[in-house]
Amino acid sequence: MSVKTALALLTGLGLMIPLGGCSGGDPKMPKLGQVYGIVTYKGKPVDSGHVVFTPAEGKGGESGQTATSEIEPGGKYEMTTFNTGDGAILGQHIVTVQVREGEMPKPRADSTIDYKLPKSVIPEKYASTGKSPLRCTVKEGKNEFNIELKD
Repeated sequence: MSVKTALALLTGLGLMIPLGGCSGGDPKMPKLGQVYGIVTYKGKPVDSGHVVFTPAEGKGGESGQTATSEIEPGGKYEMTTFNTGDGAILGQHIVTVQVREGEMPKPRADSTIDYKLPKSVIPEKYASTGKSPLRCTVKEGKNEFNIELKD
């Protein structure tokens, strides 16, 4: 076998090893719990928006990895951290919710974006980790958290 062939073989194996590790359980990855529920405001389901779970410091979320979800019609959400619907890391989280009227700004013909966000439909306190009163503790397995937003 020539040196060139050996290098090509080693390079190919080097590329295959990291890819092979992606499909199995990575011991360095934090443990997750499935998280889902329904978001309501004034007793009615919210039909759009976003939910974010941000780990609270010292409450099990040492990695600081957030989980996100779009709110679907009927208020349903399912959190994602690394792969769609995989959940949130274990521990306590600060929960933030953003719901805005209309659509988000789209790029203009000159490729710039109008940065004025549409008006929030819910109280602004829910959009900030520093102000949100919402907290959830994620445990192993399935976690159903119905989020009720109030004025």
